[in-house]
Amino acid sequence: MILLLHSKILSVWLLRHLPVIAVMAAIATTTAPGCGGPLSTHPAIGRTVGTLPLVSIADDSRQPPSFSGKVTVLNFWGTWCAPCRRELPGLARIAGRLANQPVFQLVAISCGPGGADPIEEIAATTQAFLSREKISVDAWADPDGLARMIFADGYGFGAYPTTYLIGTDARVVAVWTGYRSSDEPDMARAIVEAMKQTQ
Repeated sequence: MILLLHSKILSVWLLRHLPVIAVMAAIATTTAPGCGGPLSTHPAIGRTVGTLPLVSIADDSRQPPSFSGKVTVLNFWGTWCAPCRRELPGLARIAGRLANQPVFQLVAISCGPGGADPIEEIAATTQAFLSREKISVDAWADPDGLARMIFADGYGFGAYPTTYLIGTDARVVAVWTGYRSSDEPDMARAIVEAMKQTQ
């Protein structure tokens, strides 16, 4: 009886405090030492990325991006995610500086906080956010959550934001999980190195 009571109290406490716990976890992942930065021992390093079931936010008739033959920054983010909102402008700056490089692409996958994302809903939310913040990125959606499942199962995806640098051979070169202010220059250096391999 006492155990059951404690378990009910714990359940009520968790329900009341879960949003606070989630925010604290997000803060911890963005400020704790060792978070962010390219992870050279990440399980995704060296793995090949195939075509993903993505839908363009701007034009749903577009084909999903190919990762072969391009240096790709693949970013899982969400408008609801505070660290993502801090990271995305930096990614947009990098993409803007490389806009005249046909070998480079930024694939920014806008994700909702749950599993599947109805395309109309995620498109409207994403476009409103990008317009309000004056951010220009090639935004994609993962309506069925399949790309996230593929990356959770085989590429160590488990937190927002997560950014993968993929080389022209479609293999993962570097991974950044979480966000730190030093990530933008780290990513820029890694991208430059990856692009040198194409020359």
